[in-house]
Amino acid sequence: MTEHRTGTRPGAAVTVTGAALGVDMFLYGCIVPLLPGLPAVDGSPLTAGVLFAVYAAALLAATPFIGVWVDRRGPRTPMLAGLLGLAAATVLFAWAVDVEGGSGLALLLAARAAQGIAAASSWTAGLALIAATHAPEQRGKAMGLALSAVGMGVLLGPAVGGLLSDLWGPRAPFLVVAALAAGDAVAVVLIRETPPPQARASYRAVLRGPRVALLIALTGLGAAAIAFPEPVLPLHLDELGLGTTAIGLVFAGAALGGSLAAPVAGLLTDRAGATRITSVGALVAAAGFFLSGRDSAFWSVTGLIVVGFGAQLVLAPTLVLIGALAEHTDPPSYGAAYAVYNLAYTGGLTVAPITAGAAAKAFDVPVTTLFACGLAIVIALALVARRDQPGTGTAKSPAPTTSGFTTDA
Repeated sequence: MTEHRTGTRPGAAVTVTGAALGVDMFLYGCIVPLLPGLPAVDGSPLTAGVLFAVYAAALLAATPFIGVWVDRRGPRTPMLAGLLGLAAATVLFAWAVDVEGGSGLALLLAARAAQGIAAASSWTAGLALIAATHAPEQRGKAMGLALSAVGMGVLLGPAVGGLLSDLWGPRAPFLVVAALAAGDAVAVVLIRETPPPQARASYRAVLRGPRVALLIALTGLGAAAIAFPEPVLPLHLDELGLGTTAIGLVFAGAALGGSLAAPVAGLLTDRAGATRITSVGALVAAAGFFLSGRDSAFWSVTGLIVVGFGAQLVLAPTLVLIGALAEHTDPPSYGAAYAVYNLAYTGGLTVAPITAGAAAKAFDVPVTTLFACGLAIVIALALVARRDQPGTGTAKSPAPTTSGFTTDA
């Protein structure tokens, strides 16, 4: 698609989407070190877990409806609503941080649920906006830049949030997030509207598109590669002699590496084709999982960084393939397609830590990481087999259009 058809300039779409996703993940990260100390939480791991679960549940529940809204009205209005909703919900959270007892907890739960709904709007509408404003051969770079903003939000959230809290009190990080979200909302108002499609495609039509199950599995793998190490590798690294500060720096380094890898993955996607890069990414993630469970601090840390790089080599191309899936319908149903992506991504983030923790408890960390390695290899082989089938296309295949789909967008 061109600027003339969409109205919104491609650069503006990437900028406002990257800012929205980065702010959302910055908020998610800065809550982590502050949540246990809130009076309403009172140091309870269960209460803290419920607050995180409410966010995820609200995001999952809202995403299908946001997808329909995006396809009905275009991406700008839902994205604006998501940013304004995030600002309002975060102000509510800031107001409730020193409220004790049941009233404080109720306010925090309401704020977290509203933040989850707002995140559903920002992610679904923002990714749809990028897809609608970029030609297929340009989407890899654009999606990679958006993912790099996500990585920077994850990296900066805990450190900056803790610093702001120490300097100006526990409300400060959330008021900063609210201001950033409101500022991005102003930017969304200033960009030109992207016209909505003339007709609405249903989720049924999108889910009947080519290779939907594989795309969902790829999205889940990319998200799981990020979340799978979090509950088990800190314990493993501790047993190998790393202290708390060192472990924190290791995970921060992995997040930084992933942020830097995302635009590289996007550029490779535009040049070599999405299917090739996703299959390479799955194999890279498999190698990282294999290394991360070894009885060596050096190799375990190296494996964690390699896993993060592999995850981006999976996620950036998958975002391109999801755009091609949306264009399998006429008119393109970007809202529904990226809603499916968000559901799969959130599902991977939710299931992976639980699976990792249960497997590590039943066996041990090395066996758990070998299990993850094997799963990644299976998905990589499935990608190679699919690409080798007659008619599935190669990197030289024509770009996907509104009436077709190729494996290498």
